[in-house]
Amino acid sequence: MGNIKLTIETMLKLLFVFAIYGFSIAAHATSSEPIEGAQAERHQVELIRDRDYKCLQCHKDAKETLNLSHDPQALLSQGKQLNCTNCHSNIGPDHREGAPDVIKFSAAQSKEVHDKVFLDPSMILKANSQCVDCHAPTQLREIHWTHDVHAKNLTCSNCHDVHAAKTKALSYDRKQLIKQCVDCHSEFAVEPELAKEEER
Repeated sequence: MGNIKLTIETMLKLLFVFAIYGFSIAAHATSSEPIEGAQAERHQVELIRDRDYKCLQCHKDAKETLNLSHDPQALLSQGKQLNCTNCHSNIGPDHREGAPDVIKFSAAQSKEVHDKVFLDPSMILKANSQCVDCHAPTQLREIHWTHDVHAKNLTCSNCHDVHAAKTKALSYDRKQLIKQCVDCHSEFAVEPELAKEEER
């Protein structure tokens, strides 16, 4: 019986020593003090989210055509990024049900010449304010006088296709500019035969 008692006593002492040693290791491992020279084993994770991701789920070609009309490299050189929400504002959960917080340029645009309607000036100003955030009005007036004349009556997108697939929004030559004017001001349109005579 003496051997059994001695064996049990030895086992308890060893168990006690292992318990204390194990507690000591655990206490050291959970210490909040930084260890000098040690490097983190975990990777740094940076969240990168495409702000246009949800928009592009339905409007699939919008990003590509927008990048053609607004040069992304030129914007990056100015420290800017072009996203759907920059021009259309933030969308809400009821976007598909006609959310009023999304800026829609078509709602403010005038109709074709034969279908002219009175426009809501607040819609025009709201739509144009998005463009004016980047395109300063004073510079636009210097470039072309029509910007000053039409600023309160038309949206920028009446004349400029901001989602242009083939041409940049600002790349109109003289003939294109004249066509833009005549599309609305048909009373100034020159008959094709007269135009040919004037060119001679």
